[in-house]
Amino acid sequence: MRHLALFSVASAVAFVLTASPARAQDSVLGTFTVAGKTHRFTNVYATLEASPDEPGSNFLILLVSDAPLTPADRAPARLVALATTGKLHALRLRWKYGGDDISVVPYHSGVAESGRAFVSMATVNLSALDENRVHAEFKSKMLGQTWFFNALVKAAIVKGGVATLEPAAETSLPTAPEPGGKVDATAAKRSLGAMGYEFTPNAFFQAIADRKAAAVTLFLQAGMSPNQKDAQGHFPLNYAVLFCAQSADESAAVIQALLAGKADVKTKDPQNGTTALVGATQSCSAAAVEALVKAGSDLTAKANSGMTALQLANIYQRADIVAVLEKAGAKQ
Repeated sequence: MRHLALFSVASAVAFVLTASPARAQDSVLGTFTVAGKTHRFTNVYATLEASPDEPGSNFLILLVSDAPLTPADRAPARLVALATTGKLHALRLRWKYGGDDISVVPYHSGVAESGRAFVSMATVNLSALDENRVHAEFKSKMLGQTWFFNALVKAAIVKGGVATLEPAAETSLPTAPEPGGKVDATAAKRSLGAMGYEFTPNAFFQAIADRKAAAVTLFLQAGMSPNQKDAQGHFPLNYAVLFCAQSADESAAVIQALLAGKADVKTKDPQNGTTALVGATQSCSAAAVEALVKAGSDLTAKANSGMTALQLANIYQRADIVAVLEKAGAKQ
């Protein structure tokens, strides 16, 4: 999975909903911090519950809290009520067993989205899992939110019942700024989190590879440099053209987003030494090439073979690219 450090068992165990084993050895070590105030987890409850929507599917649910909870108090509606009064600070992590669907639900009076599920908010290390016990560590990603958590749990799994799934947290993309205006970087990071991306260089390049122009724009609005290098020395613009063969239109949108963010058209690919314009001639769309030309790309720049973008476009029989380059003044 792209943004989840999850080490699962090799194959799903076929669970039968049965009575619970003893919880004598259950333990949790961790904290829940909201707006600078930290609460320590003291209780953990692990359950395996049937999916309400998909017969045969199950959710492994880990509930950690700073107060003991009766079985009745562990229902989502009751958790919301207790959290609202300030008597409870808890998190419920649910994993669609055997898959990548993981959500975390905060229960805290200081969290506006208390009782709502966030996807891609947590990283999870599953150290051990069988039909009776789970040993796992989970913690929050840094996505611009004001609440953070971490927990190391060891617990017996109670099997039975149908899962109640909390509603998803509402997220929205930040409004595009007026020319010269500013964007709320925190809002941009939270929107990235809702899309499954942390605000890191690795995730930035992953968004480029995923051909997600909206995410690339959010990274730039949140403060990522449009000329940030990855571990292999790629620049964003040169990296983006590598994915035109997978989807020319989506890659063109990413290229346009990077150029709007002032990406440098003079950067070169670390492997072949080509500019983005030269690299775009084989698989990128005419729209992408036109955007690179308008941004000031050097029409005379050459590949390691000594050929210009126009010469390569002719070799690749890209009449649409040839037309764009010749209109811009490129010469054979």
